[in-house]
Amino acid sequence: MPGAQALVAWPQSSGTPKVYKSPIQSYSTTLAEGNLTYGVTDLTAEYLNNDEMIIFATWTLPTNFTTILQVWQEGPVSNGAPSIHDTVAANLNAKGTLNLLSGQTASTGGSSSTTRKRNRHGVLNAVSWGILMPFGAMVARYLRVFKSADPAWFYLHAACQTSAYAVGVAGWATGIKLGDDSAGIKYDTHRNIGIALFALGTLQVFALLLRPNKDHKIRFYWNIYHHATGYTVIILSIVNIFKGFDILNPDDKWKKAYIGVIIALGVQAALLEAYTWFIVLKRKKSEKETHVSNGVNGHGA
Repeated sequence: MPGAQALVAWPQSSGTPKVYKSPIQSYSTTLAEGNLTYGVTDLTAEYLNNDEMIIFATWTLPTNFTTILQVWQEGPVSNGAPSIHDTVAANLNAKGTLNLLSGQTASTGGSSSTTRKRNRHGVLNAVSWGILMPFGAMVARYLRVFKSADPAWFYLHAACQTSAYAVGVAGWATGIKLGDDSAGIKYDTHRNIGIALFALGTLQVFALLLRPNKDHKIRFYWNIYHHATGYTVIILSIVNIFKGFDILNPDDKWKKAYIGVIIALGVQAALLEAYTWFIVLKRKKSEKETHVSNGVNGHGA
């Protein structure tokens, strides 16, 4: 965190911890030794049970300075130097305040505005790209088989996909803002998939506006494009939502709930796929028998 005045320690092969001061100037810091903006004396460290490092120090702070902001991190050591720490939720939330008079501490990680933005980003995208979008695709694929549902299925499909896109754009925008506010934290795969989803989703919206009539000569190719793009969006959406779960690291219940929703949609899709194929084959058989019957009776064209 740029601006932090850090105390750094790690175990050495000699058994004595290396401990020193390091002013952090940028996200690309190497944690080099240097003087801090306040005085530090009696700096020592202890490495306990091969898994816990304790730093001891005396600080000299400005007059009337009673509360400080603190952050803490842990990470690997490579070639005698500390390496970058993880950027999962536990690391990003490792911050709080310390009252030097009362000795009381308060964590600010779970209630920070950044955490709320990340949660909002996750909910918006899970609901839009991860639930509404697949549901809208199921409406188009399975309701259109029933003649009585025409054209209602189309308007329901369009409403689902348009709503999913609108909510998804809001979620995408919060993700872009989070990235801008966290210059040193990068999730390249999650970000790139999100940008691809936004681009493909926008193409789908324009595709609805440019949909040719059923008897138009390019309608066949438009259908191929629309279906291929739609299924690509659904697959990428689900993949990226699980990427988001790994980044946000929420309680297991949220990930399990989404998995349950996806399984439920998958089971329904499998059952509807079988049923609609049954309807289509039965209808073709009936039409064929009717055509043969008309031919035998002399009514064939």
